[in-house]
Amino acid sequence: MTAFFDPNQIRLISPELVLTISAFLVLGLATLKVPARQLWIPGLTVLACVATLVALLAFPYQLGLKTLQTPPTMTVGFHGMFILDALSIFFKIIFLVSAILTVLLSGRYLDEERAQTGEYYALILFAVVGMMFLASANDFVAIFVALETMALSFYVLVGYLKVNRKSNEAALKYFLLGSFSTGILLYGISLLYGTTGTTSLGRIGIAQAVMALRTGQGPLFLLGVILVTVALGFKIAAVPFHMWVPDAYEGAPTPVTAFLSTGSKAAAFVVLLRVFAVGLGRLGDHWVVLLAILSVASMTLGNVAAILQDNVKRMLAYSSIAHAGYALMGVIVIGLQGSLATREWGEEAVILYLFIYTFVNLGAFALVTLLRREQVVGDRVADFAGLARRAPLPAFAMLVFMLSLAGIPATAGFVGKYYLFGAAVRADYTWLAVVAVLNSAVSLYYYARVVVMMYMREPESEARLAPSLGQRMAIGTCIAFTLFFGIFPEPILAFAHRSILSLAPWVP
Repeated sequence: MTAFFDPNQIRLISPELVLTISAFLVLGLATLKVPARQLWIPGLTVLACVATLVALLAFPYQLGLKTLQTPPTMTVGFHGMFILDALSIFFKIIFLVSAILTVLLSGRYLDEERAQTGEYYALILFAVVGMMFLASANDFVAIFVALETMALSFYVLVGYLKVNRKSNEAALKYFLLGSFSTGILLYGISLLYGTTGTTSLGRIGIAQAVMALRTGQGPLFLLGVILVTVALGFKIAAVPFHMWVPDAYEGAPTPVTAFLSTGSKAAAFVVLLRVFAVGLGRLGDHWVVLLAILSVASMTLGNVAAILQDNVKRMLAYSSIAHAGYALMGVIVIGLQGSLATREWGEEAVILYLFIYTFVNLGAFALVTLLRREQVVGDRVADFAGLARRAPLPAFAMLVFMLSLAGIPATAGFVGKYYLFGAAVRADYTWLAVVAVLNSAVSLYYYARVVVMMYMREPESEARLAPSLGQRMAIGTCIAFTLFFGIFPEPILAFAHRSILSLAPWVP
């Protein structure tokens, strides 16, 4: 027991501890009968995320970047189940930024819905705690516990509007399908454990290499790989495990939808990267074909189905499915038996794309949140009619986000797609890059519908938009990122490159 509570191990999880304590403090404040608590609680939530971000960024200065790129004992804790490396820090930054922007968007929205409670912000913090542990998990047991911590928080957040039937229905569907995927994941983990004798990703990689030399991969091991892939496919919303996405995105509170589509997706992809690059890297020939099928299906179905949507949240839900297909291209490149430089390009492309997608997609949902007002939900495509005349700056912001999601040059979205498609070409998967380009062309249609509605249609209402300070800050941050890094991408490219150097097996 004493080894488990080594001071160095406590230091490694100090950012998660800060966030956990803050979540319980927010819950305690929520019980107080003080009118000012509605201001204290969101402010405390943002402060907790900022403090955690500062604590997280202190590690590269304390330990050194080279230490974080080649995990020694100092950055590995809890018997190898927890790894603090450059990759985990990169994703934890994504989660914290996503949470901060979500909280900034939530204040005015919850006031309109008359659902302003402290529990909402505590659940956001608990979800981030689960995501952060996921980013550092090096063992299937740790992955499962962290995944459920995140998922349970989102089950409640999706159904947070208790008087809204769509929200209740969305939460129920999400919970039932999520529970089903959890069972599949556990079954897959049990098969991998039964055939290798370990749940550690690094040891599984060694065990399956030994099996390949002796008797070949057994059917039970391969079945375990397939089941784990299915469960993670549900978490990243890949076809055909996407059924929950449109209803959950439409029924959930819009800031929660933004958080679910960015933070949750990034958390699922970091698990996917660790499992396939570290634990199953030697089986690339087997799972690359499976992921390629999922990628093509997700891109195609997501974009085609989005064309038919009149609800912006459902349209962005199908768009999110398509973007999961794009991001899978980078994971596929990692599994191919190409050069080290090509595999690193694929790893870099995935995390770069997820980082960019966080800001762009959150910005798009922020505009949907902005249109929510008394008696107007604001999530129909028609609600954007004439927005350029009523509110020129928000309309311009939505224009930028739509162009970025479509991958138009001079936006950050173009940089992300360029690296993903380039990774596929470098790995001699040019056909996959062609499919992705064709799907991007299809996506232009439904993104352009929103732009046409804003700039070429008469407004249905002359009501002026009055964004709160938090909404202004969130939208301003997202649009500044999208435009600046679309023109000068070098800083985030260097950041992503330094982060992927740590994605290597570590065996306790």
